[in-house]
Amino acid sequence: MKRNILLITMILAFISSSFSQTSITERVFQESVENKVEKMQQLIGFDNQTAQLIKEIELNFLLEVNKAEHCLWCRKQKRIGKLKIARDEQLQKILPRDQYIKYNAIENDLLNEHNRLWLE
Repeated sequence: MKRNILLITMILAFISSSFSQTSITERVFQESVENKVEKMQQLIGFDNQTAQLIKEIELNFLLEVNKAEHCLWCRKQKRIGKLKIARDEQLQKILPRDQYIKYNAIENDLLNEHNRLWLE
């Protein structure tokens, strides 16, 4: 009887720690997305409403990529590629063309943030 109680307690402790792990991951992703979007907003100059939409898109993208990377039976690269395409399509719907081009260029390291010529 004592073994069963001890075993159940250990299983519950393990499960609760795994749930807290996902919340830590989500919190890290949330902070990362907020920093990224604030930096992009300063460089590109989109409004707060657009920034909020972009934060939602980026956070959803990171969470889905995380799920894809931990999926045992999935084709990870193919799924992540589809997620990238879907994110790009959503960003193109939200941002005007010139802002999307700048956003994409900064994200893919095509432009350096210290090179201010393209902003003028």
